[in-house]
Amino acid sequence: MHAPSPPRRNRPRIDGLDGLRALAVVAVLLYHAEVPWAKGGFVGVDVFFVLSGYLVTSIVVAGFRRTGQLGLRRFWSARFRRLAPAQLALLVAVVVVAALFYSELLHDLRGQVVAALTGTTNWYLIATDASYFDQLGRPPLLRHLWSLAVELQFYLVFPPLLVWLLRRFGERLDRILLVLGAMVLASTIYLAVLFDPSTDPNRPYFDTFARLAAPLLGAMLALVWQPASLQRGPARRAGPLTSAVGAGSVVALLWIMHAAGDRSPVMYRGGFLVTALVSTVAVAAIVHPTGWIGSRRAFGHPLLVAIGLRSYGLYLWHWPIYMLLRPRIDVGWSWGVVFVVRIVLTVVATELCYRFIERPWHLRSPDASFAGIRRRLLAPRGVPTAPRLAALGGTFLVVAAAIVVVLPHEQRDATADSLEAGAAAIAASESRSTPSTTGSTRPGETTTTTLPELVEPGERTVTLIGDSVMVGAAPDVLSAFGDRANIDAEVSRQAAAIAPIITQLGKEGRLGQVVVAQVGINGTVTDEDLHAIEAAAGGRPLYIINARVPRSWEQSNNQLVAELVPKLEKGHVIDWYTASNDHRDWFLDDGIHLTPGGRVAYANLIRKAVDAG
Repeated sequence: MHAPSPPRRNRPRIDGLDGLRALAVVAVLLYHAEVPWAKGGFVGVDVFFVLSGYLVTSIVVAGFRRTGQLGLRRFWSARFRRLAPAQLALLVAVVVVAALFYSELLHDLRGQVVAALTGTTNWYLIATDASYFDQLGRPPLLRHLWSLAVELQFYLVFPPLLVWLLRRFGERLDRILLVLGAMVLASTIYLAVLFDPSTDPNRPYFDTFARLAAPLLGAMLALVWQPASLQRGPARRAGPLTSAVGAGSVVALLWIMHAAGDRSPVMYRGGFLVTALVSTVAVAAIVHPTGWIGSRRAFGHPLLVAIGLRSYGLYLWHWPIYMLLRPRIDVGWSWGVVFVVRIVLTVVATELCYRFIERPWHLRSPDASFAGIRRRLLAPRGVPTAPRLAALGGTFLVVAAAIVVVLPHEQRDATADSLEAGAAAIAASESRSTPSTTGSTRPGETTTTTLPELVEPGERTVTLIGDSVMVGAAPDVLSAFGDRANIDAEVSRQAAAIAPIITQLGKEGRLGQVVVAQVGINGTVTDEDLHAIEAAAGGRPLYIINARVPRSWEQSNNQLVAELVPKLEKGHVIDWYTASNDHRDWFLDDGIHLTPGGRVAYANLIRKAVDAG
């Protein structure tokens, strides 16, 4: 997991790996805080995956060569003891805070808690179509546990597979590496096949099988690159060179953390593999016993090591804290103030958890402030491991079951109600299908072959394309335009998906004489997106609605729309951002979706702009 592995008598601790953990967790924290420099910070999770693969394989291989057995009970009990207490503390804290201050979140928490307890958060998020990248509304408070679920599933399946390979091929490591390499290739291809640039990449991002390349590369490194074997012969003299190569890999990793796009096709078509390879090189350099990059002068620096030792807690606690303190939504403070408060609270929660929960369970030592809990749950030192583990596991299950039982089954929020009503209105309007006056295109034609007829602005048919904001406002938009409008909108739609939709509507004869598109709410908009929308509109008047969204991309998206759209043929900007200034009452708690008054204002703004010609 993201947590450091417990020290073992025959395996000296490598401080430099804790330093690499520090880099990874800081990248994730900055990415989730929407720091512009760290827009690729999500790859910190891939660094954790590589580290997990390396360390787990090192443990399994060392144990197998020593005893000839897998030792599953010892391995899994160590993982459970290291990871479960802190996660249980997180679940209890999140549920209590939600119950006291955010009761509307409790219904959704039920499924999240069950998924967290069963190590299936990633599959739960896939099943519920939850996005890792879409932060509209309040994202699931336990969404970040998806990566822990992937690692848990890896822990359950990979060690037995590895031991089987060791028994099957013995010391023929080339055969084992060939098998693991084929699995890396298969996972990379699977990820690329799953990715569709026109949809939210939640499935390829969360899918365990699509994310196996990173831990498997770490495992491959562990089979051939152990510190003990590098202490002798020519390998010992390669330390400085290895560190130089490792430094280059760290620079490359920093660049990826800065430049990578979380929805970029490049990442899903080889980018994640490159990230894993670069991370693997960094690990190889850090563990070399005669290199400098893992020393106190670099990744072994005490400050980095201290952060790395707490990386599991930092990862656990930061996300719910971030999501309960959203700038311009939950609190009126500036982004900078919120950033500082989030970090301070995360560090405090992490340190408390580390001192009073993680370390006592990890070390099995009675900390003074933890002694009472330890006496109740662990029993005295003389009691065998199995009863202690059973006591911990039983307590975990009892408390977990209590959490799940007390969570309410039925609560809804205003956003969900709005989206449900909007979807129903869109479906009803489709059943009566506003006809296009341009007719459908023949096979092979595009929407550019037929231009709209010349009619008065107030009589033109209109096609509106958008995301969840458009879905929620659909009843009012349809009411404003009457029978001359049709809407194609869905939650989390990206700007890149709009042009293909316009083209398809044209082929089906359902594209109106005017095209209206909402862009910029769910992520970054590019020049290419806007030019593609213009081309797909085929000479029709094109109205682009800018965004009011309290996210880092709001300003850049609106600036692009303001500069580029007026230069497009028949391009017009509908300035929702300016129109909604000083109207906090138009927005629900998320600062994005609309209240009844906001929906009316949104619909009227669009109609007036379109009918003005």
